[in-house]
Amino acid sequence: MPAPTYSYWLKSGIYSGLQKAAVLLFGIGSVLLLTRFLTKEQMGVWNLFLMITGIIEICRQSLVKNAVIKYINGHPAESHRHIEGAALGLNVVITLITGAVLAVAIVPLAGVLQAPDLDLVVWSFLPGLLLLIPFSHFEWMQNANADFKGIFWAYTCRQGTAFGLIVAHLVFRGPVGLLDLVLYFNAGIVAGTVAGWFFARKFISGAVKFHVEWMGRLWQFGRFVFATNISSSIFRNTDQFIVSSLISAPAVAMYGVCLRVSNLVDMPSQVLGDILFPRSAKMMEGGNLAGVRYYYEKAVGSVLAIAVPASIIILLLPRLVIGVIAGAAYMEAATLLQLTILYGLFLPFIKQFGTIMDSIGKPKMNFYVITTTALLNIPICYGFTKAFGLHGAAYGMMTSYFICFLITQVYLRKTLGTNFLRTIGYSVRFYPEMYQVLRQRFILKPGSE
Repeated sequence: MPAPTYSYWLKSGIYSGLQKAAVLLFGIGSVLLLTRFLTKEQMGVWNLFLMITGIIEICRQSLVKNAVIKYINGHPAESHRHIEGAALGLNVVITLITGAVLAVAIVPLAGVLQAPDLDLVVWSFLPGLLLLIPFSHFEWMQNANADFKGIFWAYTCRQGTAFGLIVAHLVFRGPVGLLDLVLYFNAGIVAGTVAGWFFARKFISGAVKFHVEWMGRLWQFGRFVFATNISSSIFRNTDQFIVSSLISAPAVAMYGVCLRVSNLVDMPSQVLGDILFPRSAKMMEGGNLAGVRYYYEKAVGSVLAIAVPASIIILLLPRLVIGVIAGAAYMEAATLLQLTILYGLFLPFIKQFGTIMDSIGKPKMNFYVITTTALLNIPICYGFTKAFGLHGAAYGMMTSYFICFLITQVYLRKTLGTNFLRTIGYSVRFYPEMYQVLRQRFILKPGSE
């Protein structure tokens, strides 16, 4: 195929990778501090709060983000103002509906999850939810124009501000409470919004026009992505909801520490998903299915080349990793960490499947696959947790991810002609090819050969 091997990934991935790394590293930094200054019950409540806000952000973004990227990349510049206005309108509507539902539902939900104070924490977050409207709008405009630099700085300011305020509180005021953490969480959104506006302003039209037809088109595309991401969020968080309701909030704290480490290993998949979508969307506009297949296999292979060695190290040294991240009080989570790392190796295949389905205009298929496995996951995870306790939740997730992996691979082979062994081949060739790219870009100078 006449395409550069890794030049596109390297160029686009620098800032996207830095942004994901900043979010995860500030998150790990927070865990390093909070596991040592909060009780396990408080840490469990905070993990549940982060899980809820994460679901909210994913669902809000899924309705608009991918549709904006697809249509801005596939339509002339004169349509961009209408697309932007439609995106902002849907952003406002879905945020207001989400806030209203959350305000009403959080009290009974906190009772089911055995998480005291979760309702107060969520209510304190509602002003921050409104601030996410401009924050996310600025992010989407930059995503649509494949400009990841501003997104990196927006998220760095957001996460860095919240983390810096936590550190300052611990240094100058002593122990930090849950309501203090929410206040700093909201302050971070403010800082990130200011930074996002600074970089996104060149992509934002002077006068936004709310075009009804375009709002309908974004909704038609985004509704399946939206529904899919709701299913995906339920799928990925069922274990924590079940652990909290069947066992306790402190058990969620143990489980959450393991998931933080697993997210570090999954970071390359998140980075390449952001890069792959606009690239494969453009390929599909030209009817180039072979190109879409190439980018899927290349992306998954690249992720595995990084994730597999990292996973092996964690599998061999789980107690060391837990000791560094969370301290001696969480040492019993070492075997749990090994399980979460193992099932995390299915994620690159599943995540990039979703990206490819959305970019080639088949969000319905992604929705059907994820929803089916999410529904299967509930009884599977519940049954394993009832039978085996905390570790049972991880057994259940591993089973469900394996089922989803099989479904997605069969479908991709039939529609795009993907090949699992070819994906592994790209993984093996990743390091020598990446070395050549880096050598040409940074080591060799003009005239040196």
